[in-house]
Amino acid sequence: MTPAKTILSLLLILSLSVFACSDDNDENGLPDVDLSEFPIQGFLDWDTSFMLIAVEEDSDGFFAYMRLLITENHDVLSLQINGNNIQISASEGFYNAGLDLVPGQEFTYRLRIDDNIRTGKLAVPEPIRGTFPQSFNLSANYTMSWTTPSDPAGYVALLQIGLDLDDDWLDHGQLLQGSARSHTFSSSIYSGLGEDDVWYIDAGVLGMNFDINDDMLIMAAFDEYEVYDFDDEIGFRQAEKKVAGDRPRGRFPATLRHQAVPVE
Repeated sequence: MTPAKTILSLLLILSLSVFACSDDNDENGLPDVDLSEFPIQGFLDWDTSFMLIAVEEDSDGFFAYMRLLITENHDVLSLQINGNNIQISASEGFYNAGLDLVPGQEFTYRLRIDDNIRTGKLAVPEPIRGTFPQSFNLSANYTMSWTTPSDPAGYVALLQIGLDLDDDWLDHGQLLQGSARSHTFSSSIYSGLGEDDVWYIDAGVLGMNFDINDDMLIMAAFDEYEVYDFDDEIGFRQAEKKVAGDRPRGRFPATLRHQAVPVE
């Protein structure tokens, strides 16, 4: 083979390698995924390992946290975000941590579980501003809408209804396209329920970007929701949403069960 042909062959190989890499990442190195790849059933049923990195907003501003579920047995766990070691605690089957991230921020992660090291890059979605009904009418459909500067990869719309004070819940989750800006929960979900049957409802939307890294779901999310109280004994439940100081613990995933339905 002549030198010219050798150089052309090498250039062809390099160009094919570049295009192959571009199938999985965009020009910023962020995952290029299809919403159909999101394992909605496994995520909501806690049947798949996942790491959720979420940002919420309260009266003091934005706060970020991490939830990690590992379904397989393991001994070693460590996490770095943007090269910084993260202090992790364990509670109710999840690993938890507070983070220093804001909406729209790109970040890198390095997650070690025993000898398996997963690395990657994600972006927290831009802020979501929701419009919710002032009250929850158990006799009608429930419609919520929201605005955000750009489309995330997708949304998970969530409806969580506490039926009594003994952890009996009616939960519903739906996967939505990233272009969605409203969603309606059908009243058939809670048909037959009256105000005396319910003590708590929250409804909202989780905007998320994600990657599937070695069969593990990695998510970056922004959560926006509204809470409706139906019982004067709600106080002790609200305490469960707290972490250090008066910061909420973050509602999703709560220690509840969710049932997914097809992409809208």
